[in-house]
Amino acid sequence: MNRRGYLLVFVVCLFCLMTTMPVYGLAYADPNTVGLISQVLTPLLIIVGASVTFLRQRIVATLSGLSRRLRRRANA
Repeated sequence: MNRRGYLLVFVVCLFCLMTTMPVYGLAYADPNTVGLISQVLTPLLIIVGASVTFLRQRIVATLSGLSRRLRRRANA
């Protein structure tokens, strides 16, 4: 059996498992909990985005230096 066959069997088994699981415990999310998660994640995403924007040149320089160093080791 090739990879595609294994993937098909896996998807079918996963689908069968998902259709037989009880979802009554997973179907309800307390609105207050979702609001709290949103209030925590939104500032974190803003901080990460601002940090990447602010440090973009340093990140690019570090990654290009690392790739040059790895290419030199591969060629040697």
